[in-house]
Amino acid sequence: MTARNAQHVRFEELAVGHALSALEPEDEQAFLAHLPECGVCESALSEHLDTLGSLAFSTERSAPPASLLDGIRAGIEASGRSASYAAPIQLASHRRRRLSAGVVRWGTAAVAAAAALVLVGSLVVSNQNLERNGDRIRGENVALTKTVDGLLTAGSQSVPLVGAGGAKAVAVVTGKTVSLVVSGLAANGSDSIYVLWERSRTGDVSAVKAFDVRAAGVTVINGLQLRSGTGPVAKFAVTREFGRTAPFKSTQQAILAGDTA
Repeated sequence: MTARNAQHVRFEELAVGHALSALEPEDEQAFLAHLPECGVCESALSEHLDTLGSLAFSTERSAPPASLLDGIRAGIEASGRSASYAAPIQLASHRRRRLSAGVVRWGTAAVAAAAALVLVGSLVVSNQNLERNGDRIRGENVALTKTVDGLLTAGSQSVPLVGAGGAKAVAVVTGKTVSLVVSGLAANGSDSIYVLWERSRTGDVSAVKAFDVRAAGVTVINGLQLRSGTGPVAKFAVTREFGRTAPFKSTQQAILAGDTA
């Protein structure tokens, strides 16, 4: 193989890295300088972009989570090299043509195949993680519903409490007694505690009970006593407080809240 042919094999391999936006800045600049004068590399790049575009639409069920993309962007920015990469190439329409089977060399094809396998593998893992998370949430919802059904008796009222991040709870009220069933709350440590609050229809707010969440899943707090002496409860809320006791008045934003009927 001549030195010129060996150099061109390198550029064909760089075409794969450019399509994946994975080249080092020096290799990127060298490839971009070579590309306008080489129809073979332009055709190879076009084919790689077509292949990756097809792979992007070949996976089913779900796309990679936004957190994955945010992590990639944060890593690039932290490296301090994001500004070194050139803008994507727009190929001239008259030079968008397919290569014959004999033009793409085996070395380039192997690199492209490996890159495609990495891309598909990462999407499969992402899908599997999303499916497992969905199964866990469905399981917790079923457990919460069954627990609430077991607590309801004649004359009981169930009050749903909802919040951000998938957390939820149901207060089962029977007279002046409350059972609280919570799901999706993060376990609190030794420096904080959750508090259930009640607000009467006249606006008075009182702490019903402080409680801990020790593990993921469904937590049940039974035998809580309502404290409002100024009329029926209008609303329940749950906050996470610093320390190990319920404060007289909370300064924290409610994690869960729900109005009574």
